[in-house]
Amino acid sequence: MRYYVNKTEVINPSPDSPEWDMAEAEYLKCTYVGEGLCQPPETYFKLLRGPRGLSVLMHTDERNLRAEVSPGDEVCLDSCMEFFYKPSPWDTRYFNFEINPKGVTLFGLGADKFDRISITDTRVFDIVSLAEEGDWTLKLYIPDDIIDKYMPEITALSEGNRSSVAKANFCKCGDETDHPHYATWTRIDAEKIDFHIPDFFGELVFK
Repeated sequence: MRYYVNKTEVINPSPDSPEWDMAEAEYLKCTYVGEGLCQPPETYFKLLRGPRGLSVLMHTDERNLRAEVSPGDEVCLDSCMEFFYKPSPWDTRYFNFEINPKGVTLFGLGADKFDRISITDTRVFDIVSLAEEGDWTLKLYIPDDIIDKYMPEITALSEGNRSSVAKANFCKCGDETDHPHYATWTRIDAEKIDFHIPDFFGELVFK
């Protein structure tokens, strides 16, 4: 799977900004069936590359939203939208951004599901969550400074030499909702559903 990320001159566009009209909507079409799982709600994402960072917009039609966990808990138990992002081809680590309708987060960085560090200061990501019944929009901003902080080999490169390709996946889940479900952008071909497998990430191509 491949998604082409368009450029914008606007730093961190708001969820209702007309800049998002330039971004293609890509739907999470890979669904997973099994005992106790329901059909996932329709969910899509859009990306824009700005002068100083990456803007992420996600939307789902989910009803009966669940938002009960506390900060530091497993956000995937709630209604949850997730972005897994591996920005550097020289680094095996990737970021996970997991957010519920109330803006409660679980953010981390590591090479796999178990070898991770938590990112607790989430204010820099300027999260906006607009949640209503059957209409939940989520906006996340990832500043270049944050990527450079954790992956200094990127800092060593000039802007013109930054990689034009990254790896990513987008996920929708809700383990303890009244309609448990899983959906992803790129399919995870594993015996057990596990979003933390970078080998199954798709490509982001920055124009």
